[in-house]
Amino acid sequence: MHPIATSLIESAFIAASRLAKRRFDAQAPRAGEVNRDLLQRILRRQADTEFGRRYGFHALRSASDFQRAVPICTYDDIRADIERMARGESNVLTRDPVVAFGLSSGTTGNQKLIPFTTYGNRRNMAISLIMRGAVYEAIPAARRGGRGILLMSGVLTGKTEGGFPTGAASALAMNNMLKGRLKFWVSPDEAFLIRKQTDAHYVHLLFGLADPGLASLGAPFASGLLDFFQLLEARWPALVDDLGRGTLSADITLPPELDAPIRARLRAHPARARALGREFERGFSGIARRIWPALSHASAITGGSFHLYADKLGRYLGDLPLVSSFYGATEAIMGVNLGADRPVYAMLPTSAFWEFIPAAELDAERPSTRLLDEVEKGERYEIVLTTFTGLYRYRLGDVVEVVDHHGKTPVVEFVHRRGSLLNIAGEKTSEQAARHALTEALSRAGMELIDFSTMEDLGATPKRYVFFVELDARGQPVDVAQLSAWLEEALRRANPFYATLRARMGPIALHPVQPGTFRELRDLLISRGASPSQVKIPRVVTEGPLSQLLMARRVGG
Repeated sequence: MHPIATSLIESAFIAASRLAKRRFDAQAPRAGEVNRDLLQRILRRQADTEFGRRYGFHALRSASDFQRAVPICTYDDIRADIERMARGESNVLTRDPVVAFGLSSGTTGNQKLIPFTTYGNRRNMAISLIMRGAVYEAIPAARRGGRGILLMSGVLTGKTEGGFPTGAASALAMNNMLKGRLKFWVSPDEAFLIRKQTDAHYVHLLFGLADPGLASLGAPFASGLLDFFQLLEARWPALVDDLGRGTLSADITLPPELDAPIRARLRAHPARARALGREFERGFSGIARRIWPALSHASAITGGSFHLYADKLGRYLGDLPLVSSFYGATEAIMGVNLGADRPVYAMLPTSAFWEFIPAAELDAERPSTRLLDEVEKGERYEIVLTTFTGLYRYRLGDVVEVVDHHGKTPVVEFVHRRGSLLNIAGEKTSEQAARHALTEALSRAGMELIDFSTMEDLGATPKRYVFFVELDARGQPVDVAQLSAWLEEALRRANPFYATLRARMGPIALHPVQPGTFRELRDLLISRGASPSQVKIPRVVTEGPLSQLLMARRVGG
């Protein structure tokens, strides 16, 4: 496309995004009303589906009617219906033709198939304008536009029995973007179809380094951005050599249908390569803006499990803003970040119909729910959603805390996934508490945490926590007994309920693991179907291949 045409389209996109954000702000004072109106639209659209007839959607006139008629459900409750859809049956949960099935990450259980429809995809595109508008509002420099590096995989995992493609939500979204005319990235389209993440990152780096005017960096998760910069630090001599000569390193082996078009796009940039080499020799602190001075921001999800990686990114990003622009799952886009300083999100009243189960009722047989404009600041809830794509009163499993309000829409912070708590005696130790305690203990020892996971050892007497930790000990010997004692102290402070119930549990088992263990764990998750750009390290593992890998990789074990 001609550069002038591209610039005009990009300007129109930025204007549309800012308008979408203003509309969202205008709706915020009546968010509950907007959300209840959305529910009526969903019910009318899906009234003649098999599910809609089963629960009398035609007769439901209010949110209260809907709540009385339709029970709260989990994936297992609708699994049979979704499997029928995956085999090709239509009009089961949604009247709209299904075009693909998103695969959930499977961090806390088996992967789930979530239906995607053309109508739902169009609605997600409209929601994405709000997200971009919020970024342009929070970071004025982003309004200059320009191309960036986008670290998303478009690799799909396979097809259902009915022939529908399957993959991570980000991979399905990337495939849709590849079909579009406007490209916001410097890499060739084929780079997004490379299966091995390190090879894909190398190719993205090669094209990104050639462009000193790069405008942005983006990845689904902070872990992906960290991998990207760590690869740059480890492989920069080869990258500089390839950039100077217009070649692709021999150890990057790609299938012919990807290799040929990527190599055809390569150009020699000897002067740029020499300049970059000098910068890399100076070290990697603040490297992002040193080699790409026009960068306005980086974007990636930084909350929850990804806080650990976001902290480490600071070394490479320096003062470059890192924005966690949205809160989403395979099932729906849930919230938009209204600022650039912390991962909190205003719930989107036009994305899905929202209900919230109070934390005190999470384990109740028939929990009550609150509506969007009924939740209270400082309280925690599990999200329940109803969508246009066939999910009705569906328990998402995400527990959030309401930290503020934007008009009448709650601003939430992700706390944990149900099933990701350590809970031997009712103490309910969250990932956040475990991470804070571990970081505090290691700080006292002068060590840095690379990654970690935990497990409940229910076979021990008494039952106990197990921590698997990959450390940067900075050349020091690791005193496991002392670290365990400090971790115990820190965990008591991080979770008062743990301190109260500690007498019912055995001492913590702390196992340092060999370097590269968590990269192996990620590779194992990818081999089991996780997307290379969307894989999450589970903070609590159970018996099975993951725990076996961790046990086998213990230092001295």
